[in-house]
Amino acid sequence: MLTRQNRNTILIAVAIFVVTQTFIFASIPNNTDRDSVAILVKSGTGLWEIADKLKKNGLIRYPALFVLCSLAYRGRLLAGEYELRKDMSIIEIVAKMGRGERNIYVLKILEGHNLYNIAEMAEKSGIMGSDEFLRLARDPGFLKRLGIKADSLEGYLPPDTYYYSREISTDHFIERIVKKTFKNFAKEDIKRGMENLKFDTHKTLILASIIEKEARLKEEKPVISAVFHNRLKQGMSLDADPTVIYGTGNFNGPITRSDLSTPTPYNTYKFPGLPKGPICNPDRNSIMAALYPASVDYLYFVSKNDGTHVFSKDMNDHNRYVAMYQRAKNAKKQ
Repeated sequence: MLTRQNRNTILIAVAIFVVTQTFIFASIPNNTDRDSVAILVKSGTGLWEIADKLKKNGLIRYPALFVLCSLAYRGRLLAGEYELRKDMSIIEIVAKMGRGERNIYVLKILEGHNLYNIAEMAEKSGIMGSDEFLRLARDPGFLKRLGIKADSLEGYLPPDTYYYSREISTDHFIERIVKKTFKNFAKEDIKRGMENLKFDTHKTLILASIIEKEARLKEEKPVISAVFHNRLKQGMSLDADPTVIYGTGNFNGPITRSDLSTPTPYNTYKFPGLPKGPICNPDRNSIMAALYPASVDYLYFVSKNDGTHVFSKDMNDHNRYVAMYQRAKNAKKQ
């Protein structure tokens, strides 16, 4: 007759044997096929549902064994998109999902990028198609949900590097990016600058976006900002080439006389004041320059063809500088 101690010893031995055999069996690769399959696990998905999806995609044979092994992680498999090979064992799959080794997509928004640039980058990175991005960026319902009183997200996507994982939808991903803009505009220095100028967020982004496209150097941004502020105060048109380019969509080649005469809502040669919306996504330096212009009385500037500008107070000086640097530019081409 077995004593209680002997029974316990046998039970422990059986348990160890079962666990060991389960681990060994779960460590055997499903097959020798090294093809990969992308598996999306959404937040809140149960273990049996995950197991069923894995089996349907030829990644495992025994759902119950997968669930059992997953419980070793206390059922804490992380949501996301996983690249899984068919020759992986159940143990390897569970370990990868338990550690959250998900596919991560990177979207890098550079200073001065517009919606078309970002749409192209979103497609190249595999996050979403360019047409899908542009539709979302102009969707009235989406814009209303974000509290943006404009016809697109232009200007509201701050330059930075963003990381996307497919457990969230693309619209929530874009929403997170936009929220960074509103977080930035809640900072005291920006709020104070807007109050002093009686600017709102949209107006600030419009002017900042023009400064972003006109200035290559950080130290020139407040001076270029001052030129635009001075012209606005005097009721002069801004005459900013980048706004014309944005309005016509002619992003390739030099600006033409036809472009300058095209009556788009962004043509600051034909219409006084600011254009209808931002023309790119500006960085913080451009935003601060828009709100804190330099204390100068310049009304004009022209490129010196080296990334810097020469500034002037009257048209005669400006025309002289234009002729000077245009000749230099043409001479370089010859």
